[in-house]
Amino acid sequence: MKRAPWHEYFMLLAKMVALRSGCNSRPSGAVIVKDKRILATGYNGPMPGAWHCTDRGPRYCFRREKGIPDIDKYNYCRATHAEANAIAQAARFGISVEGAALYCTLAPCYVCLKLIASAGIKEVYYEYDYGSRDFKRDQFWQEAIAEAGLRVFQQVKVSEEVLLQLQEILPYPTSKRRLPATNFLEEFEDGKCYGLPTLEVLFNKLHYQTKDKLRDLIFVIETPTHNTPPAGEAPRICWEEKELGFEDFKKKLEKEFSDGKLELKALFDELCFTILFQREAENIRLVLFLPALEQEILTDLLPWFDYLLYVLSYKLALPAKMEIRIREIILT
Repeated sequence: MKRAPWHEYFMLLAKMVALRSGCNSRPSGAVIVKDKRILATGYNGPMPGAWHCTDRGPRYCFRREKGIPDIDKYNYCRATHAEANAIAQAARFGISVEGAALYCTLAPCYVCLKLIASAGIKEVYYEYDYGSRDFKRDQFWQEAIAEAGLRVFQQVKVSEEVLLQLQEILPYPTSKRRLPATNFLEEFEDGKCYGLPTLEVLFNKLHYQTKDKLRDLIFVIETPTHNTPPAGEAPRICWEEKELGFEDFKKKLEKEFSDGKLELKALFDELCFTILFQREAENIRLVLFLPALEQEILTDLLPWFDYLLYVLSYKLALPAKMEIRIREIILT
C-alpha cells in the first residue's frame, strides 16, 4: 500500500471532515495544518446547537425555501463556512494559526479569505474552485487573493490511486493484519543454517533465544549495512606472515584482492579464527569460521566484517554476503 503524499493526505482529511456538514447544497470541509500537524478542523454548518438543513431532508435549503436569489445568499444561508469554523475552533481553544496552511474542499469565498488573511494563515490548498453565476464577483474574489498576503494559493486534487486505496481501506477492518503473523518466539536449532537479511536481525533473534548454548550453526547475512567503522577494538588480520591492523588490511584488500579465494587467520581479543574471501564475477562472499565464543564477543566482532563487506560491495559495485559458521555460542 502506497503512502499518500502530504497534500493529498490533508485534502482527503478535509473531504472526510465534510461528512459532518449540515449543508445539502455544497458540503465542505477544512483542515488547518502547521508543520504537518493538524491544528483544527471545520465544516459548513449552522451555529452550535442550531438545526441543520440536512435535518429537514436531503433536498432542503433554508435560503431556497425562502426564495432568496443567489445575490443575497450570504444573508440567508444558515451555515458558517468550513474555513471560518476551523479558524473559530482554533480561536476557541487558544490555538495560534499564524503561518499555518489551510486545506479546504472548496476555494474560499471573499469573506473567508479575509478571515484567513487576518488569522495569519499563509497557505491555502483547495480542491474545487468556488464558481457561481456572478462572474464579475468571482473575478473580484480572484483578484483579492493577491491582497491576502498568501505564499501559496493552489489547487490540490486527490489522485485516483489514493482514492482507490481509500475505497479499499474504508470497508476493510482498518487494523486487520495484512502481513503474515510472526512466531511468538523463534528458536534456533543446533546444526541448522539460517538466512537472515541483516546483521541487526541476527542480533535481535539471538536476544530472544531461551537456550544457554547453540552449537554448529550457520548464519548467512544477505546484505551488509554498517557504512561506518564500529566502535571499540578492531580485529587484526594475518596476511603473508604479517599482522595487520583492520584499516591497513581493508586498504590492502581493496587494492590486491581479485577473483578467487583468499584464506587468512584473524585475531579478536583472545579469539583466533579463520576467514575466507571468495570473489566471483558477480558477487563477494566472506566466510567466518568461528570457534566457541560468548554472544557478547560475537556482537562486538561481526559489525567489523559487515562494515568491511559494505565498503567492498560499494567499491566494486558487487553484492556481498557474509556466512558465519559457529561451533558454539554461549548465550547471555
